[in-house]
Amino acid sequence: MSEFERAFALMDAIDEAIAERVEAVPHGDVVVDARLPRVHDRNFLRAKTPEGASAHALADEAESVQRRYAEIRHRRVNLRDEAEIARLEPGFVELGWEPQRFVVMAHRRDADRPARHDVREVDEPTLRAIWAEAIRHEPHGKDEVLVREILAHHRGIGASVPTRYFAAEAGGRIAAYCELYSLAGTGQVENVVTLPEFRWQGLARAVVLHAVGESRGEGNEPTFLVADAGDWPHKLYEKLGFDTVGRYARYLRTL
Repeated sequence: MSEFERAFALMDAIDEAIAERVEAVPHGDVVVDARLPRVHDRNFLRAKTPEGASAHALADEAESVQRRYAEIRHRRVNLRDEAEIARLEPGFVELGWEPQRFVVMAHRRDADRPARHDVREVDEPTLRAIWAEAIRHEPHGKDEVLVREILAHHRGIGASVPTRYFAAEAGGRIAAYCELYSLAGTGQVENVVTLPEFRWQGLARAVVLHAVGESRGEGNEPTFLVADAGDWPHKLYEKLGFDTVGRYARYLRTL
């Protein structure tokens, strides 16, 4: 398996471990969790074999399952093949769905320079308050119901797959953190966050490089992360020794 395929094997396994159910449709399957209906990462169509399908057909497949749950107020389709993304994206845009593009990056090289902050491993309860604080800084963070659901989502992952948490402090408090998921010899660094008032101090560099070192210590190969293709952090990750090994896209419609 390629690094990209191994990354998706881990992400698929996490989706299935935390979902309420996974229902097959002609071009993939729909992950459903009506317990957390506002969390997009709990409710979406994984279009694993979209060849020959139109954007309209994939949208209908997502609708065929998700419409049974009135509390789910969005529809999302995930695509992981770059040729199919290029073919289908114009159709999703025409339907009014929002494109979201990501890069999968595997750690392959030494960082351009070492981190200069100490990092320690913490447990999940230690991070709960800062998780909530970080979410409330996001555009969607004014919705307290959604904040609670996202917190439950993170706790659910930690309870379902081997997860470790790493944090760096500044100003006498935890200022940055990340998570490390490890499964079947593959590691994923995820949920890398620095509180706004502590950004640009090298804290993200510190927690990510520490997580990579711990992942390697566990024997994970590869260790990867996912970054927004249009945002600046993926440039930081390149400096930390990550290379892009593939791209994927999601298409979102909010009801």
